[in-house]
Parts: sequence; C-alpha cells; structure tokens
Amino acid sequence: DRMEVVRGPAALLYGTSALGGVVNVYDKRISEKRLDTPVSGSIETRAESVDLSRAVVGGVDAQVKDFVFHVDGFKRRSNDIDIPGFARTEELRETEPLDYPEPRGTLPSSDTDSSNLTLGSSYVFSKGFFGAAVSQYDTRYGVPNGEPDVSIDARRQRVDVRGGVNETGEWISSATARVGIVDYDHTEYEGAVAGTEYKQNGFDGRVDLTHAETHSVRGAWGIEVQGSHVEAIGEEAFQPPTDTSTYSIFALEEIFLSDSVTWQVGARLDWNSVQTSGFSTEPADDESRYELPTSQSTGVVWDFASDYDLTLAVAHTERAPNGQELFADGPHAATGVYEIGDSSLGLERSWGSDLTLRKKSGWLRGFLGGFYTRYWDYVSLNPTGGIQDGLPVYQFQALGADFFGFESQLAAFIVDRPGHEFSVDLQPDYLWARDRDNGQYLPRIAPLRVKAGVNYDRRDLARLRLEVQQVFAQHHTADFETSTDGYTMLNLYLSKELPAVAENFELFARGSNLLGEKARNHVSFIKDVAPLPGASAMLGFRLRF
Repeated sequence: DRMEVVRGPAALLYGTSALGGVVNVYDKRISEKRLDTPVSGSIETRAESVDLSRAVVGGVDAQVKDFVFHVDGFKRRSNDIDIPGFARTEELRETEPLDYPEPRGTLPSSDTDSSNLTLGSSYVFSKGFFGAAVSQYDTRYGVPNGEPDVSIDARRQRVDVRGGVNETGEWISSATARVGIVDYDHTEYEGAVAGTEYKQNGFDGRVDLTHAETHSVRGAWGIEVQGSHVEAIGEEAFQPPTDTSTYSIFALEEIFLSDSVTWQVGARLDWNSVQTSGFSTEPADDESRYELPTSQSTGVVWDFASDYDLTLAVAHTERAPNGQELFADGPHAATGVYEIGDSSLGLERSWGSDLTLRKKSGWLRGFLGGFYTRYWDYVSLNPTGGIQDGLPVYQFQALGADFFGFESQLAAFIVDRPGHEFSVDLQPDYLWARDRDNGQYLPRIAPLRVKAGVNYDRRDLARLRLEVQQVFAQHHTADFETSTDGYTMLNLYLSKELPAVAENFELFARGSNLLGEKARNHVSFIKDVAPLPGASAMLGFRLRF
C-alpha cells in the first residue's frame, strides 16, 4: 500500500543500524480502520520481453459490519533472462575455460515460477482493531551462480496477528502488539537431483506504546522478542543447526525546544544468544554466545525557514554477529562461494553521523545528505584467494573500517499545477569504504551513481518519465576482487488512464536498458558470471475498483 524510510534516532525502534535507516512496508492484510466503500480492490497483469515473464496480481477488501476481510495473491513465471553478449567476463573465459559452450545471449538458470496467496481479517472498533493474516508463498527459481543447472525450490508459510488501541489514557495515547511466525524451507537442486535442504523457523513479537505530548515531550517505548532456528541438511550444508534469540527494549523521545527546533533521543538494549551443536558429521561441539549490545542515537531537526529543515544525527551502535557470520563452513549456492565463519567474532561497534538539508516545497525540492561512520570490529565477508570444493573461499573477518559518502535527490518543477506537472530531477549517490588497519578498500562497495530524469504528468493525457542512470566504473577493490566497468542505462515509463473503458483503468509500459548496455552490478557476488538484463519492453494494465 505504501512505504516509508525511517532514519536517525527513530530507526532504533526497529534495529541497531540507526544511521543506515530502515524501510517500513505497510499493507492492507490486517486492516486498522474501516473501509471507505463496502468493497474495493485491484487487479494487474503484465508481460516483459527480456525473460518472457507473465505475471498477474490482485487483491480485494470487503467490509461486513465491524469486520474487514482481505485476500490477495500473485502468480509469476519467467524464462531465462536475455543478456547482451557472454554471461562470463572476458577474464574468466580466458583463465577458466568451460568444457561446454560459453553461455551467450541468455543467462542460464535465471528462470522463475512463483505464487503467493494471503488471507486476512480484522475486527475494527471505535478505538482500535484486532486481526490476523495467513500467507503461503511458493517459488522455484534458477541460481545463475556459474554452476550449470542449479535451482532452488522454496516454500514459506507466515502467520501474523496484530492489534492496537488508541486513546488508552491521559498519558499513553496508543498501544499496539504484533506477533509473526514464519516457517521457511528450500531445497537446492542440481538438475533433477535434490541436494542440500535448508530450514528456518522464526518468531517475532513486539509491543509499542506511544505517549501523548507532555511538557513539550512526546515519544514511544517498546519491547521485542525474536527467535529463530536455522538448519541445513545435506553434504553441502554451509551452516550447522543454529538457534538465535534476541530480547530487546527500546525508546524514542522527541523534545520540542522551540517552534523550529526538535531534539530526538533514542536508545536500544538487546540481549542476544546464538547457540549451535556443530555439524552432525563432526564430533559434538556445543557452543553458545551471549552478547548485550547497546545503542544510542540523538539528533536535532531545525526548521530554519518555512520550507527548509536541517537535520543532524549522531549514533553509537552495537550489533551481535549472527549464526552465519560465526559458524558458516561450506558452499553457499546463492552466492557461489565457500563461506567460512569466525566463532571468535565480538560485537560490531560503530560511531556515525549524518547531516541532511531538506527543502520541502517550492519549485525546487529535495534533499542533500552526507554521512560518516567509523567501525570497530566491522564484520566483513572477504575473499581470501583460496579455492575449496571448486569455489572461491570467503572468510568473515572483523576489522576497523571507515565509511563515508553522500546521497541526494533534487527536483525542479517547471510546471506545477493541479492535473499538470513537468519536472526534472537529479539523484547522485556515492559510498567510499576502506579497511582502516591496512588501507585496503572493502569488497562489494557500490561506485558513484547518478540518475537524471524528466517527468511529464497531465491528467487528461498521460504520465511519462524518461530516465538516464550513469553508474561509474569501480576500481577501488579489495584483494582478490575484480573491478567493474561503468555503464549507462536509458529507461522509459509511460502510463495512460482510460476513463472511457473503466473509472480506474490504466495502461502502462516500461522500457529498460533501451541502449542494450552490458552491465554488471559490483555489489553482487555473482557479477562476473551474471550480468544485468539486456534491453527490455514491458506492457501491462491495472484496474482499480
């Protein structure tokens, strides 16, 4: 339904990477309010040329007295992705020749077949709601990691229960509680032969309380309990059975120092436990890790003009390493590497700052932000140059690291009237990261990127966006990491509402990588064997009712 990005001290309500921010996704599966109409919904279908994908997605909401019911689902199938030229880089083709023809024109093992069905219902009363939703997701997809004919067959069942009340008292203004239970498993295949089976069961429950503004102070408190059991079964299992538990308390307070200055303070305390009994093929080696990470963040928002604000945030964060970082020891099909953990890893600690200038209205709008974070014991998965089981070896290591960069989004509205808009935008971003101990660059760091677009939206005509994205070459690489060439993507999006056909009927089309650029994503583990898709055209329609 909508998404929001939470940054600064408020991000500690959801985790310990305060300055990195989190993305909240809101859906209608458990409705928190009554509907505006007795029945509403949408259906959408689309097809794309680059992989001959076919997809349909839809959802319906209905209200019967105080009960709101919801159903949604989708089905998507696609073939192998078309690519310009060879799948593998020229260096790999010269140094590691295959005993079969080099993949060219299409990316092997990149097909998908996925479906999902969700049912939800909630009881909505004058001061709150209570509801539940169940979801079943099934997918079979190829893994284009350079090994022939590798695929994964996965299933996920999820149950969510959520409830909340408003106006609970003079001081507490609202309270919400939620529980999510997930049962996930997948099986890796080589051709038709089943290999490693991976299972994960998870639980997440939390309670959030918000208090009304008192003496120019308002805020939110909460507790959260998380647990998971991960198990890989098979000769190529890359992680032993692992149980993880986390118990958290967190708080965020906003203090209104004046009409233009707001001070935010956030804190989070986690009690983290990771336990394993080792691989079943080896002697029992019970190992338990207990950590008590604490994180704090503070920030100031200054509305120094009617449509401007300046935000400064500073955070100290601590994160406990997860089971994969501690105990991995085996081939990981998704990344195409042999991963080795380090059970001696301690807390990952950092100090960071973030400064953002934002303009909220007027003909020129957007933001410009810069950040710097210094890590102690940053957990990084680094290539070692070794080979095991025919795969490159990557080792989880703790190191001192510095991250800094900027991101921005600026839009100039040349025409900005109701029903008629014409604008241009520019979105550059850059990240620089280096090992402070030896001066080496860190692996899989995105290069400088610049996106520019022209937008035209006229209600009685159409909506159009022409976009150019320039991704520069990345030569700041770690040891045993290959560099990546830059590329230019030209994309086009066009949509047209057809009220003569139906009240809310929309046709839309998208052209991606129209120049047919050969592009590789430097952040990807499999970039040297799996380039990005070639030129593509997508056509679809959407009906809302």
